[in-house]
Amino acid sequence: MKYLYLSILILLSFNLYSQRDYTHPDIKKYLSEQKSFAVIPFDFKVTSEKPRKMDQNDFEKSVIDAEINGATAAQESIINRILKKKKRAPIDPISQAKTNTLLKRDSNINFKDGAFNDLDYYLPEELCELLGVDAIIMGSVNSEKIFTTAGSIALRLLKIGGAPKVSADISLFHKDGTLIWNWASKNMKASGMGSSIEDMMDYIFKKGARKLPYTGADGMR
Repeated sequence: MKYLYLSILILLSFNLYSQRDYTHPDIKKYLSEQKSFAVIPFDFKVTSEKPRKMDQNDFEKSVIDAEINGATAAQESIINRILKKKKRAPIDPISQAKTNTLLKRDSNINFKDGAFNDLDYYLPEELCELLGVDAIIMGSVNSEKIFTTAGSIALRLLKIGGAPKVSADISLFHKDGTLIWNWASKNMKASGMGSSIEDMMDYIFKKGARKLPYTGADGMR
């Protein structure tokens, strides 16, 4: 019964404070067994409302474009931030190019029009085996604002009404499928995140994702 109460308290605290942090009690042990990891393309969803002066077809194309580019831009952003702090961690990420090429080659993962589909076909431990790594980082972003990337359609001149929010979730799994670290935050104000995916990821890291073990926190120091 006490575990039920604890679960309810955790759920309530996440709803109240809109942020969740989890670190496995044996994270040092798991990290000591790792030599490489991969970052999977993010599950990136845009739920923005259409600007009044924008054509519906153009808007839909922009949303699809933002989701496709956002998935790999967020993936790249995580890798770059870890590499900047490489001296703190003896664990190497495999390149984004290698990760995505191996995923594209798999017959169970549908890659069409620049988008990865069916990544959830595999369990985390199966993705580790597929990519030949000891751990994987998986993440998701749900945004009510359309952020731009180097390859996306620019929407900076369009005014999107309301007070858009962004929710994000980042998880680190060991090769045996164990969740060893997670950070999540919902309903963050998009107005303070700039206009690009890079700006958004900077904000998310400052908010708490900087605690990711490979950046020097939670067991890596």
